Amino acid sequence: MVIERVKRYFRLAERGSSVPTEILAGVSTFFALSYIFVVNPAILAEAGMDRSAVLFATIVVSASATLAMGLWARLPFVLAPGMEMNVYVAFYVVGSLGFSWQQALGAVFWSGVIFLVLTITNIRTGIIAAIPDRMKTGLSLSIGVFLGLIALKFGGLLRYEDVTLIGLGSFLTPQAAALYSSLAIVLILDKLKVRGAVLISIVLTSVLCHLMKIGSDGAAATAVSSSMLSAIGELDFTVIADPKVLNVILVLFLVSFYGSVAKLIGLTLNTNLVENGTLPRMKEALLIGGTATVFGSAIGTSNITTYVESGVGITAGGRTGLSAVVCALLMLACFAISPLLAYVPVVATTGVLLYVALKLCPSWHELRSYPRVDLVVLAAMQIAVVMTFAIDRAMLVGFAAYLIVDLAARRRPNPYLVASTLLLAGGAVLQML
Repeated sequence: MVIERVKRYFRLAERGSSVPTEILAGVSTFFALSYIFVVNPAILAEAGMDRSAVLFATIVVSASATLAMGLWARLPFVLAPGMEMNVYVAFYVVGSLGFSWQQALGAVFWSGVIFLVLTITNIRTGIIAAIPDRMKTGLSLSIGVFLGLIALKFGGLLRYEDVTLIGLGSFLTPQAAALYSSLAIVLILDKLKVRGAVLISIVLTSVLCHLMKIGSDGAAATAVSSSMLSAIGELDFTVIADPKVLNVILVLFLVSFYGSVAKLIGLTLNTNLVENGTLPRMKEALLIGGTATVFGSAIGTSNITTYVESGVGITAGGRTGLSAVVCALLMLACFAISPLLAYVPVVATTGVLLYVALKLCPSWHELRSYPRVDLVVLAAMQIAVVMTFAIDRAMLVGFAAYLIVDLAARRRPNPYLVASTLLLAGGAVLQML
């Protein structure tokens, strides 16, 4: 009886999914992003925050937001602190600008408030409607390229200095071998139609990494301690009175909001989650992201965002919020198993991420039907992702390109397209200052 209610609530039959498939998708996604529970405390500790407090905030906010995504929005997305934003907070806002971590959390809070205001109003609808249809394919490919870059970076095949590509790495290291092995395992299992191919690949590659003595041995794991509640309520709301923080708030908002929109569109474009060209319950999904950012700032972590690793679960067959619920429950279990997560090194997921990246690429047949101008814009978006290691920059290039196309054709451009281009351009300039 309970199983039947679950099936009806999550519309499993309608989405062509099943309870076992959703469970496997949720577990696969969890392992693909579990590194965040090791990495986020380590990064924000550089801003002077207590590691245990950040771990507590990371687990609580990620689990609650992902649970809300599953139960309310009923979508297979997971949320957690964004890597691009925790690095920005720790090393730029605190490290370079000299703000305290309490003030930085205040900036995160106000960026979340702006996120919520735009989501609640019709501005959100206008921004999403302003995205040209062909650009949606570009966003899907951009997400794929971004995932591929993450895989190649952690596999040591590409060398980045912060977010700047500086050259090729080595193709003959143990890390590279782990990537090849992971990719080969998931491709073979997928070809054999083995259920749980993604999860099996991550587990087997983790074992291989342990045998090759690469990745983590658990020493980097953050333990839960009595200080885990020390960051709750410590954010400084009054930081908004400082003119210097306004640029920080704008950057955090732009990366969080436009990045979330790009991921929601890009990861679902060619799935049965899309109805009549749009993703149902996108407003609910964005509301969860904005609310989670506000909540997270109050208990001790940076902006919460939809994770590109959600694509791992979607590729594994996850089509409903049930997979998000499964992942959320595993996140909560991190209070007990957080030391064990360090034994699943990021490099063990690289082949799977590359596999998902390939799945997000449009077919050659589809690309051949595109007009030349759309192909140029699509290519420019991918170059932007590679050169900046940022999805929001791909959106900037896409928006700007289609704005130029409209002006060249003497068509009146969509005002939301103009506003989005200017905002993203302003944010990009501020990040470079």
